[in-house]
Amino acid sequence: MRKISFLIAVILTGILTITVVEKGSIRTVTVFCTSDEHGYLEPVQEKTKSCGGAANTMADLRQRGYAPDGDESLLLSGGDMWAGPAVSSRFEGISTVQVMNAMGYDAAAIGNHEFDYGQGRLRTNESASDFPFLSANIIETRTGKPPDYAQPYVIKEVNGVKTAVIGLSGTFIPYIVLPSSVVNLEFTDYEAALRKTVPRARSEGAELIVVVAHVCPEDLRKLAPVASELSIPLLAGGHCHTQENFEQDGVRIIGAGSHLKTFARVDITMDTGTGKVLKTAAELIPVEYSPGTDDIPPDAAINAIVSEWSAKIEKELGGVIGYTETGIEKGWPLFNLLVDSWLWAYPDADIAISNFGGYREAIPPGEIKRSDIVATWPFNNVLIEVELTGRQVADNLECCGGTVAGITYEKSGDRLIVKLKDGSPFDPETTYRVLVNSYIYEGGEKYLFSKQNPDGHAIQTNFRNPVIDWILSRQTSRERPLETFLDGTPRGPSPRLKP
Repeated sequence: MRKISFLIAVILTGILTITVVEKGSIRTVTVFCTSDEHGYLEPVQEKTKSCGGAANTMADLRQRGYAPDGDESLLLSGGDMWAGPAVSSRFEGISTVQVMNAMGYDAAAIGNHEFDYGQGRLRTNESASDFPFLSANIIETRTGKPPDYAQPYVIKEVNGVKTAVIGLSGTFIPYIVLPSSVVNLEFTDYEAALRKTVPRARSEGAELIVVVAHVCPEDLRKLAPVASELSIPLLAGGHCHTQENFEQDGVRIIGAGSHLKTFARVDITMDTGTGKVLKTAAELIPVEYSPGTDDIPPDAAINAIVSEWSAKIEKELGGVIGYTETGIEKGWPLFNLLVDSWLWAYPDADIAISNFGGYREAIPPGEIKRSDIVATWPFNNVLIEVELTGRQVADNLECCGGTVAGITYEKSGDRLIVKLKDGSPFDPETTYRVLVNSYIYEGGEKYLFSKQNPDGHAIQTNFRNPVIDWILSRQTSRERPLETFLDGTPRGPSPRLKP
């Protein structure tokens, strides 16, 4: 039970909860924020502690004054609500939305992983939510208006104070998601979006304005002078999974971490008579419990919902496919496993290339279930076979790197040296059959494949399925753990892992 509740806490790591206490004209607005929940509805074990979980997070929020059915608080998410464990990814985020509905969310910013399953799924999830999805800087190129699943801001009356929450989405999003998922969208400048949106919110009576942004807290430093000028006391950031708490230009900037392992509490004291913010105070609060301690029981209602989804995923993906004694961390054995399985499944291909950003989680020790593989590679990418010259292959590695099979590569000064697996020379003029995932084929992370050859052949199987088949073929066990079959040799420069 505690595990399930902890993960829900992680998911809410993009949350803002606003509580207002009236004391004459002086009132305090308390904002609880999390970001990058990634569907961590269940708690996770870290050494001797249980961390996160939605039910545990909800219990801790209540302990600190949040009342989902009251009118004295708001609960907000900073984006990247889904795309993580199988309990979220298998259901394309709808399980996360249901849990967040039950927790009483009032609004959520739109992050990059909201686009992982396309705008159709994003629209479906927004329609199923009891709260709006926010972004003041996503515009449809054809209409010049926000898409129908995004609102620039929302105004809530909280204990008599009209509070506007403005959402911002990272301008980097078009470069790190599947290009087809953001077609016909423009992600505009943050400052311009605020200068356009804040007066609108003020004209509708907003007395207090806060911003929740799927932007790294360090990058929000550049926006602090503008926020100060517009009397915005709080910029709650996300995306980088960092824990931050600092002031700049009189503006509080927060990063509440990820996976519901922490949340932030920000107290904003203002004079409603003058409309001025007098001060802010903030703290970062871990959601973790040690066995045998007299901790806070997980929220029963949230725990029940998470348990239902956990049972569904166990029924669908709970079958054991293998065993690992030590677990497979995010490193070369895991990187090589994916692309090696592609060439094993499709031996007519010569080379396999994948982006490092597609690896999301380690495979934990013990029995390996299909759900573990979904958590490691949670995206709905398919395999693409494309014919390229050696020079074109090298151009992709030069620009974007990645993990490879069938070849190795290294940089020597300004030169990129590519060799075939057996060490023989790599011919820039020879045509090779190359397997890639559909995300990088379409140009995700600036790969060149579709531009080099738009006639790639789609193999209608999810890019993680060969991993499952390969593990099953090895018949791993306690006596034959998976790690003994893996190649951990680096085949290129160190990876550049991204949130």
